[in-house]
Amino acid sequence: MTASEHSRFSFAGLAAVLAGVAGVVLVTLAVVRFVGLLGDSTEQAAASSVAVASTSGSTVSTSGTVASESLVTVTDDSGSVSVAIPADWNDVSGSGWVVDGRELGPGVMAASDIDGWYSTWGTPGAFVGVSTTDFSPELGDFSGICTVGKTDERSAGVLAGTVQSWSRCGDEGGDFYVFVGGPADASYAVLVQLVSVDGTGLEVLQELIATFSYLP
Repeated sequence: MTASEHSRFSFAGLAAVLAGVAGVVLVTLAVVRFVGLLGDSTEQAAASSVAVASTSGSTVSTSGTVASESLVTVTDDSGSVSVAIPADWNDVSGSGWVVDGRELGPGVMAASDIDGWYSTWGTPGAFVGVSTTDFSPELGDFSGICTVGKTDERSAGVLAGTVQSWSRCGDEGGDFYVFVGGPADASYAVLVQLVSVDGTGLEVLQELIATFSYLP
């Protein structure tokens, strides 16, 4: 798997890896989270590895608050995707979203520690990817490592879609949320994968969706 592919756990679950950019240090990690984008099983994803950019040129600006926590707006390297995140998610990579060598569109990853986000279920953070192709992201099945929660329809800002929640994931017991949706005209698809450890996951996810912006 190349540096430009994302596979969660991509988290033990999804298949999506952030594209590497010239001059960026790449770190190879064990994948334990994402399953679903390409239909990989949790076990397969956990056994695979990914390379992600450890730094990026993403821009950051101050925004509002979630649960009394400061938010900042991060922008991907292309400048087309922006989203508000908790300020302590200060490890940001804004490289594009590529799966199996296929470029799907822009994407941004933010966490308190990106390496920890990919390798454990105890590091808060999120991946937001935009597919501008015919590729359709999936909610995925993380039942092999998490306890399944509710499936809800959710909309905010320009996005509407489905959220699947998971709890008690892995040894760390983190919460995991996957959102798949898009705008009313279905001109692109959006995938959000978020790990939370403090019980505010749905609130943070709602803020991500509400502040999401994509300008081709």
